[in-house]
Amino acid sequence: MLGRTDNPLQVERRPFFSASLLVPLALIVVACGALFYYGHEVASTIQRSVEDGARAQGQATAHEIRAFIQREHERLDAFVEEKRDPIRSLLAYPDDWPAIDNLQSSLKRLFRGAIAFTITGPDGKPVFEDFDGLVGEVCQNEMRRYAGEIGDGRLAPAIPPIHPVPGAYHFDLITPWRLNGEQWGLFFVSMQPDRIAELIAAAGQASGMRLLLVNRLDPTLIEVSADGARDRLSNEIRLEPEALEVGHFATDIEGTHWRLLVLPDNDALARAVSLVYVKVAVLVVALLLISAALLLLIRRSEQRNSSLFTRSLQSSVGRQRAILQSMVDGMVTIDAEGKVLNVNNAVTRLFGYEAGELIGSNVSKLMPEPDRSSHDGYLRHYIATGESRILGKGREVMGMHKDGRLFPVLLTLGESMEGDERIFVGILHDMTAFRDAQRKIDAQADALRRTNQELEEISQMASKDLQLPLMRIASLSESLGTRATGGGLSGDEQAQLQSLTNEARDMSEIVRGLAHYAHVEDAPGDQSVALDDVLGEVRADLAAAIEAAGAEVVADELPVVLGDARQLRQLFWNLVDNAIKFRDPARPARIEVVLQDASPAGDAGSMAVILVRDNGLGFPGEHAEKVFDAFVRLHPREQYPGTGLGLSFCRKIVERFGGRISVSSAVGEGSTFRVELPLAPVAQ
Repeated sequence: MLGRTDNPLQVERRPFFSASLLVPLALIVVACGALFYYGHEVASTIQRSVEDGARAQGQATAHEIRAFIQREHERLDAFVEEKRDPIRSLLAYPDDWPAIDNLQSSLKRLFRGAIAFTITGPDGKPVFEDFDGLVGEVCQNEMRRYAGEIGDGRLAPAIPPIHPVPGAYHFDLITPWRLNGEQWGLFFVSMQPDRIAELIAAAGQASGMRLLLVNRLDPTLIEVSADGARDRLSNEIRLEPEALEVGHFATDIEGTHWRLLVLPDNDALARAVSLVYVKVAVLVVALLLISAALLLLIRRSEQRNSSLFTRSLQSSVGRQRAILQSMVDGMVTIDAEGKVLNVNNAVTRLFGYEAGELIGSNVSKLMPEPDRSSHDGYLRHYIATGESRILGKGREVMGMHKDGRLFPVLLTLGESMEGDERIFVGILHDMTAFRDAQRKIDAQADALRRTNQELEEISQMASKDLQLPLMRIASLSESLGTRATGGGLSGDEQAQLQSLTNEARDMSEIVRGLAHYAHVEDAPGDQSVALDDVLGEVRADLAAAIEAAGAEVVADELPVVLGDARQLRQLFWNLVDNAIKFRDPARPARIEVVLQDASPAGDAGSMAVILVRDNGLGFPGEHAEKVFDAFVRLHPREQYPGTGLGLSFCRKIVERFGGRISVSSAVGEGSTFRVELPLAPVAQ
């Protein structure tokens, strides 16, 4: 915008923390907050990871313990089945201690950790006394209870795989035995939990966590740990309650009085979290130091370059003034009252005034409005209501030259603020040449409409007024030739009369073809047309010609396209008819209609590519474009009759619907017509 003063720009000394530093300072604060938030999230992630690891390790270890006990029970079932005879013998002779010792030896060889066993009858009472006092009263009571529940039908014979004895450090396996008929009882084995301790030790070593089996009723009482069962832990059989407060995982072992605990290393977790926060604090301090150094450098650079910037700005203002003065379009600056503040050289050239004659006067001097709803009126309405009717919008007005001549001007207004004062800038473009060109275009459009109307009238005349005389000439010539067959006409005269008949019919066909050719644009092009139906109608219409020529027509399944059914039928009729007409007599005619490609329907520009291929005479490849011109014939009319409009008609139809048609051919090898048509959208 043109300025109104030539005073140099003055530079004021800024405070150290100026407004330009507020955004960087805010970004630094945000970055520090983001670092602290990131550190908190990392620490929370570490804690969640430890808790998730404890849960996963606990679930896996509990599953492994259950599977181990189940396998031991299955092995005991197999052992009892194998020892049916020794068991029967002991039931008959319960004091046969050598047999008991042999059974015990076999049991200990098979079950590492077995410390006691006994056999009961249906009443659950042991048939021989236990050794070492390890099958105590609690175990015997449990055996009698199981036996009673089985006898009453309240418990299936499948005994739980572990004998739940709260307060005992060992675990027991019980399985029912059945000898013959209804004879059955219980086989009881008391096991040391060393094998389970080994599983816990392996899991703890793999995970780095502490795993324990505790009493379900007393979670601080350790039953089994990686060091063994409670009988070997001496004074380390109790957990401190605080060990169960943070991050641990607990799950019960079904069928036992045990609960599995997974205790993460809380000290290691605390060290890892503290390390994260220490690193975050170091990063924040480093960021603050670097930011302070950068801000100091930026501030010093601003102060050092302030005078250079001012001189550059003054130079830029001078260049802008020069550019605005050299603009082709006029530019005028006005205030809120419509008073002209400045103009460029284009305004003086456009309106014939000198700059001094315009500055200070009202803008209506350049663009008078008859109804006085002038530009300053529009500006007052905008200032009063805030409703813009002209700002940023091109508006054609009438400008007045100094000599009083009026001419059209395109006015575009913009707004800016200089302090508290509103300034409006108008760009003025002379529309005289544009209006002259518009009038010429309108005149040419009128002439084109008249020409099209005349062509339509000629087409109507060709299709109606010329057809009837030509058909009458052909009919009359044919009638005269028939009556003069035995009369006084010579053979040459009869030939000429026949030639006249043929030429009249050919002329009638050409006139009809021209009429159809002129009406291609009249057909709608937005209908969905199934090409399979179109090709079926073409084959039915040409059935006699196909049979007479001994031709074979094969076709792929064709898509649905956009177009007009009647004209698409004419398109494929012409292509198939040409293939039959120009067949090679040396071989049977074969015509193929092939779907080469179909883009996904519904996409912009989706096209179907269809090939119509024959094995006919063909033609030289250099005529591939020429054959689509009107009235072009590559073969004599006497051998191959026609108007020469067929392929030109095909191209006009295809291009009417936004498609393309081309052909490739070689003499003696046939021709292939490539047709592209727009696909119809798929209904959703």
